[in-house]
Amino acid sequence: MIGVVDDDPSVLKALGRLMRSAGFDAVTFTSAEDFLARFQQRALACVVLDIHLGGMSGLDLQAYLADAGIRLPIVFITAHDDAATRERVEQSGQVYLRKPVDENCLLGAITSLLNQSKS
Repeated sequence: MIGVVDDDPSVLKALGRLMRSAGFDAVTFTSAEDFLARFQQRALACVVLDIHLGGMSGLDLQAYLADAGIRLPIVFITAHDDAATRERVEQSGQVYLRKPVDENCLLGAITSLLNQSKS
């Protein structure tokens, strides 16, 4: 199952539909706080996570999960590209994509992360 976290309802709906059309089960979350309230570690194989959310940011959520010992493959997405954030994400071994996200790039990144986590 793929988790999708974005505070823009139209983006969240579109990404959820994309995941399902690609054959993934998907669950959507409107914020990092919503994710934490409803998160079930065993059910998620990967998370598509917006960096700039209202409240807790995507990077803060990743840090929180890491501090809790929870390792999930993450594809970070953002409309606000900056080199420092991109470098931080890439150094963490996660994927960084700019919005608007190319569907094929996103699905390819998810597939790649899922394959890496299996090995």
